[in-house]
Amino acid sequence: MTVELILAVIVGFVAGVLVALWLDSQTLVRQVQQANSEKQKSLATLQKIQIQSRANEQELQLSQKELVTALEERNQLEETIARQLVEIEASREQLQTTIKTNEMLKENLQELQDRHEEMEGLQLMGEDKLATAVAENNRLVGDVQLMEAEIFTLEGKVEQLTQALAQVQGQVADLEQKALAAETQLAMVEAERDNAQVQLQQAELVNAEQNATIATLQQKLEEAATVQHELTVVEEKLQTADAHIQKLQDTMEDVQTKMNYSGKSELQLIRGIGPTYARRLGEFGIQSFADLADCNPEQVASIIKKKNWQAADIQNWIDEAKALAATFDATS
Repeated sequence: MTVELILAVIVGFVAGVLVALWLDSQTLVRQVQQANSEKQKSLATLQKIQIQSRANEQELQLSQKELVTALEERNQLEETIARQLVEIEASREQLQTTIKTNEMLKENLQELQDRHEEMEGLQLMGEDKLATAVAENNRLVGDVQLMEAEIFTLEGKVEQLTQALAQVQGQVADLEQKALAAETQLAMVEAERDNAQVQLQQAELVNAEQNATIATLQQKLEEAATVQHELTVVEEKLQTADAHIQKLQDTMEDVQTKMNYSGKSELQLIRGIGPTYARRLGEFGIQSFADLADCNPEQVASIIKKKNWQAADIQNWIDEAKALAATFDATS
């Protein structure tokens, strides 16, 4: 009686150990499946990140080339604008010199006109004196002759002044034409200056766009660094998942080895199925989880000869058998 009690205790202990091992193997199997799923997701995420990283690198290289080209064009445009501004400044100085010369000629013309008016006044005075001399011809003959000589001289001077005035008027006309040409040239210079200012504004807009492009590229660089960091984190997670999967597989192999060593039936790993129920099921060819998973509760109850007062949950046995069969199929 004592030996049977000891054997019963040993059998109960072994059954408890087997049940615990089965529960642990069930948990480990689920963890393995979850780890494999996470590994697949991580690999897909890693591939997407690598593709995006390569695309970002190509886009960055293209943007850098465009930036170098834009900077070269900007430097050329700035040199052209500086050269045009120098030419405009030289033209402006030349125009100011021409205007000053024109003003001096106008002043000289005004002086000549004033002298001509003075000569006309003198002529009028001479004519008055001539009239007085004619009235006093008998008394002022000598004075009249002197006055006639003076009038002759004055007339010569008046003729010379008239010719000089004609020459000055011709010079004034030439100066006016030159002034018109200078004004036309000034208008052209101002138009070129306005065009240069427009080009400068366009260059500033291009510069602003290039600065915005540079800021965008810097932001993309920061995003690429973030993606690289995420890639490192994902790789670490993959390494951890691989180690965890290896550990779970080793544990499953240990559980399978213990089951093989104990010589117990697979069905005894299901809670509620003891040696008696396992033996009765085995007599009907139900020896594995897959065999039990294909049965229905009524069939199993008939095989094990379940009594109404017994609390065996046959449907739970079948559900656990299905889960275990799927687990061992996945790990085999």
